Amino acid sequence: MGTEWMGRYRPLVAALVKHTNVVQRASGRTVRLSDELRLTVQEWQVFEYVLEHQDDDSCMNHISERLGIPQSTFSKIIKCLCEQGLVDKYQTETNRKNIILRPSENGADLYRQQTSTAGLEMFGSFFRELEGVGDEQLAVFTAALERLNATLARDGGRQEKPRLIKKS
Repeated sequence: MGTEWMGRYRPLVAALVKHTNVVQRASGRTVRLSDELRLTVQEWQVFEYVLEHQDDDSCMNHISERLGIPQSTFSKIIKCLCEQGLVDKYQTETNRKNIILRPSENGADLYRQQTSTAGLEMFGSFFRELEGVGDEQLAVFTAALERLNATLARDGGRQEKPRLIKKS
């Protein structure tokens, strides 16, 4: 059986497969923020999310779901970011169970310094390739990618009904 079922989308699927593998290979690398501070790519992504959503009161569980990171891994990342002084944890007076994350002042300063150069180095050519794509087309592609992510997060969309075991 060939890959004809993908039709005109085959080159896109191939690029997505390659991207997934490249990202997976790069996930062990670290980003050097200063002489004494390094973050893995995944730690950087979480840090960036916290910065971007610093006015949002989403709890850690919501953020881990939004980023597609297992909760146990997410908790380890947050512990690391807190220990390095980049992120602070908060609770509300009414709900001490949910942890709210905020970037520290030092973390926000460090992020501004890094993204003024490193962010454009990494994404500059990617953004230039997309300059001819309109906002509406970009939104359609983003929605399609999010739908694919949701399908993949559900084990490919095939959710088997659990078998019942009779209790004695």
